[in-house]
Amino acid sequence: MYNLEDMENYYKVNDRVNGYLVRKIIGEGRYGIAYLVTNDQNEQYVLKQIKKESNKETNENLFYEEKTLRSLDYSCFPKFISKFEDKYGECYVLEYIDGTVFEDLIVEDKHIFSKDEIYNVGSQLLELVEILQNNNIVHRDIRLPNVILKKNKEIALIDFGLARFIDNDRYLKEIDYWWIGDFLIFLYYSSYTETNSEERPWFEELELNIDEKIFLKRLMGIEERYKDIKDIKEQLEIIKNK
Repeated sequence: MYNLEDMENYYKVNDRVNGYLVRKIIGEGRYGIAYLVTNDQNEQYVLKQIKKESNKETNENLFYEEKTLRSLDYSCFPKFISKFEDKYGECYVLEYIDGTVFEDLIVEDKHIFSKDEIYNVGSQLLELVEILQNNNIVHRDIRLPNVILKKNKEIALIDFGLARFIDNDRYLKEIDYWWIGDFLIFLYYSSYTETNSEERPWFEELELNIDEKIFLKRLMGIEERYKDIKDIKEQLEIIKNK
């Protein structure tokens, strides 16, 4: 499943790492590898192993992932547990959130999201982003592989590598509105069947009512952007109740 060019530099299943037992690889990226690990009490965690040759950008992302997660204490975001360094490089340990990422729900499970489900997910995402805003954080990476649907149907947001503290200059709260719109469009596409080979924009391809279309266009900045998350939440409630 994962193409690791040099396995000698990575942990293997059943390796003991700083008191944790490696169970399996659960992700691979430019930064390195993510593993599911357990401690002596068989409690599950995520261990992220950073490539030794990581660049300045990667190190900056790691710094902010730690800093933002340490400032949050909510069940919808993973808790930062610890970090350490060994011969393979720097590692850090995060709380493991059990569930299924939306990418797997769509790509592997072929789940078709109803409009009610999309509205529900949208409402929950807005609640999460509002919590982040109240903590002066913008996530900047709300994508299908970074949102988990838990067994209780609540969602969680992971991977804070691109998260930054809002500065009203480069890192604006409105950035996450675009990401929410993009995320919801992917959910709408789960029920889309291509009938025309001609390439068209999403707002022409998808079966959207006028309120949904304007709502998504405003999130994406195609029409006048929303300025406040309360306005977005109110508009979504209107759409849900029609």
